[in-house]
Amino acid sequence: MSADVNHIAEKVGTILGIGGLLSLGFYTDADIWTIEIGSTVFWIFEGLVSVGLFSVIVGVAGILLTYEVWLGKSSSDEIRNGPPVQAIVPAYHDADVVHESVTSLLDSEYAPLCIAIVVEPDDERTRDRAAELTDQYETVSWIINDTPGSKATAINTAVEHSTADHFVVFDADERASPRFVPIAMRSLLNGTDVFQGRRMPRPTGPIETVAYCERVVVQAGYLLGELVGFTHCQSSATGFTREAFNRVGGYRDMLTEDIYFSHQCYRAGLTVTRNSRCTSTMEAPHTFCDLWGQRKRWRIGHVQVAHRRISEAMSGNRNASDLLTVGRSIGAVLAGGVLLVLTAHVLFLFVVSTESALLPFASIFGMIAAVWSHDAAEGRIGRPSWSIVFAPLVYLGHGVLTVKALFEYTLTWNGEWYRVVKVGT
Repeated sequence: MSADVNHIAEKVGTILGIGGLLSLGFYTDADIWTIEIGSTVFWIFEGLVSVGLFSVIVGVAGILLTYEVWLGKSSSDEIRNGPPVQAIVPAYHDADVVHESVTSLLDSEYAPLCIAIVVEPDDERTRDRAAELTDQYETVSWIINDTPGSKATAINTAVEHSTADHFVVFDADERASPRFVPIAMRSLLNGTDVFQGRRMPRPTGPIETVAYCERVVVQAGYLLGELVGFTHCQSSATGFTREAFNRVGGYRDMLTEDIYFSHQCYRAGLTVTRNSRCTSTMEAPHTFCDLWGQRKRWRIGHVQVAHRRISEAMSGNRNASDLLTVGRSIGAVLAGGVLLVLTAHVLFLFVVSTESALLPFASIFGMIAAVWSHDAAEGRIGRPSWSIVFAPLVYLGHGVLTVKALFEYTLTWNGEWYRVVKVGT
């Protein structure tokens, strides 16, 4: 098909897909279940069951996440001196924010620590800023990505140029805790292959607050995945050993290299330790377009990972780990459709049983309040914006974006990715 036809098909498919799933939700919601207990017969809507189950799942995930951030792994187990650590800061069009990550890492309570800023050859402003930071700080250096074009290859380049055996990676706009590297190194030296901290957007305004809430929702979902042994690790607020990096062949040049890296680590049998009390903050999108574009890119990345994992499982030697990783990658995509069906169920319940429809909202806001209060107590964030009332729409947004991402990846996506504007806040 021509490009124009593909774009029309993508838009029509997206609209029909979203509309079809919402319609399915309304249709199934009206089904009545009959439950007979002795001589008493109860009639309940199917939607009440599904929404109730969803509320319980969100509640359980919220409890797990709340425990992790308030009472999880102790942050007192750390080491302040040890083997050399190479911090890697990939930067592309980040001249205005790269100092955030660099200066926070310079405050690290671990030594010896060196910082490498990896820049793209066509990004003169960031290269000049990296050179300034290199001249200003003795432990900072900058290198050009040997294989330009992605964050994954930037990280790989830095590892290849370094002689260290231990690495930490941070985004250019990220503010690392001074204790991150000491805590990560204690974990790595105790046998962990990959260490993952928690990273949260800085909720400085209405859009930023929604972005923060979205991250809480996603991190709670990751915890549910850990119940079956799959730990998500990323390409920021992350530490790893050279041995682990070599075993998985480094990061792959993909739209969401971190999601695929998680699959690589699981398939290689690597030990991944996550510490939610070891938190860094990052700049959030400042406009709705940026928030939408960034999240759409991530959802397309989920589809890309699912496609790749299915292709690998069908063409290579399959083992037990493939069953979980392929299932997880497919499940991440299918979950978007389920969320749209659940949205219709909630809307239907608002009409027939408003009190029951409030259950998922209580679970969602309870989870966000528990995590927000912890980050506020730690001094990372302030009061939420009024836009926090829109937090439940995050689930609807994930559903809509997943359907759009599926059709866009299949019909029109040509490898481009959306870049969020960073201004240094």
